This record gives sequence, C-alpha cells and structure tokens, in this order.
Amino acid sequence: MTPAVPPNPNVQHVNMPWCTTPTRWQGAALGTDVALKLDGPQLEAEAALQHTTMTLAAIQSLFDLYDPSSLLRQLNANGALHNPDRRFLDLCALSTQLHVATGGVFDPTIQPLWNALFQGHAPQQARQSIGWKHVDVAANTVTLETGQKLSFNGVAQGFATDMLTRCLRELGIQRAVIELGELAVIGGPAQITLSQPLPDGTHHITLNDSALSISHPDARLLRGHSHILHPKTMTKSAEWAWVAVEADRAAIADGASTAFVLMSLEAIEQAMGALEDIRRVWLVSSDQKVRILHR
Repeated sequence: MTPAVPPNPNVQHVNMPWCTTPTRWQGAALGTDVALKLDGPQLEAEAALQHTTMTLAAIQSLFDLYDPSSLLRQLNANGALHNPDRRFLDLCALSTQLHVATGGVFDPTIQPLWNALFQGHAPQQARQSIGWKHVDVAANTVTLETGQKLSFNGVAQGFATDMLTRCLRELGIQRAVIELGELAVIGGPAQITLSQPLPDGTHHITLNDSALSISHPDARLLRGHSHILHPKTMTKSAEWAWVAVEADRAAIADGASTAFVLMSLEAIEQAMGALEDIRRVWLVSSDQKVRILHR
C-alpha cells in the first residue's frame, strides 16, 4: 500500500549515510501513513516486513479510535473493558506516567470535549467528564465514569512506533528508520531534515537510537481552537508555536510534545525531571525565539 501523503509533514527528509541499499516499505495505521527503511540482510528484512504487517494489524485492533471493533472503541461504547490486552494496559500505565509528570495537562479523557467542539456544541457539559484520575485501570478491567470517552491520539502513534521498533530489534534489525506519525531510529546516526528551518536557522536534527516527535498547535484548527486542547481551561492558549521532543521512546516523545505545547518553561523543565527518557526539547515561542533544553 503506497501512502498518498508523507508519514510526517514536519520532516522533509531522513538521511542515513550508513544505509546504501535499504529495504523500504510503506503502509498505514492509526490514521497516518507508515514508512520503514531497513538496512540488513535480505532474509532478515523480509521477515521484519512480515512481522511489521502483523504488528500494525494488532495496533489497529487495540487503539484505532475510528475502528468499531478496536478495544478503544469498545471501551468508549460500553464504559468498561474486561480482560483487556496487556498492551492496552501498558498504554494506560504510560498515560498515567505522562499525566502525573505534566501536572494533568496530558489527559486522554479529552475526547468528549473534542467531539463537542467538532459538532459545534457548547463545551461546558463535555468538560465535566474530563479527568484521567477518574479512569479505573485494574489488572483485568478498565472502567470509565459516566460520560467519559478516551482518545489516545496524543500518544498512540508513539506507542505504536515503539511496538514496531521493539519488533524489529527482536528480529535482529540493527539499523532502521520507522515513521508512524512519530519518527524513531534504530542505530544511527540519522540526520532529520525539517520541512521548515527553525527561526534560529536549525534545519537538521541528528538522532542516534532515539525517537522524535513534533507538535504544532496550529497545524489543524477545530472550530477556531487548536486541535491540542487543554483539559482544564478553554481560555489558555498554547504556550509555544512549535515543540519537538527527542526521547529514548517514541511514546514519551509523543505524549510530552503534545502536552508541552500548553505548558510553561518551568513546568516543562519539571516534567523533564520526571520523564527520564527525554534527551532534548526544542521550543519555539510565538515571537519566534528558540529554546533548546538538554537532559
């Protein structure tokens, strides 16, 4: 399957100088295009691609917000999910980690608010159901409060990227680039060329065995609001015009970049202390000033 659009509109090109004869594959999952570039023996690469298609099918069945048969849709429809797949519970645990580290700014219960704004309804009633702390995650059941619905759009693509990365590593792939909304590099170095240079002239980011997620609050508007919604208030605008996070895991980079758009510099620095996977953060303010934070 050939995607109609690039997997990551923020990335123009990925340069892998060590990869002379890459095996390439393209597909789709979780509403975005997927691209793999593998460097390795042909038999290993072919086995990796077979496992990739199976892994993507599993990802869809777990977290696709628009697939009626996915576990996420079942949970939202029924208010409870019994004996969920371990990976679903793993993503819930990761969501709790991000929720706590960001002071509640990362919150998957934002979906009713997104729905209300999309449908042109007043957001007050939808906002009453927001609160990740009210989601009961147990070993054999996930239960929502009345009116709650989840969306893992701020972290699922990163989590799926990590699933693919882990699969490829287990199959012996030592050098690869995975693009699934977020971007991950096995081995390296890989030079990432940004679609638009930053105001300070930065046009390239180099990754080594790490992942990169970029969030742009105005990339898509929802009835005049940024598609990245604050769970606590409608009056607070985005703190940053552009955020990129490099981390060991794509899921952490994904969730952090989503939340950091809405957070102050001090709060981001505190969150970095709690999220040890994070390596670097790029922040572009509305007046085009660039800050780079290092671990």
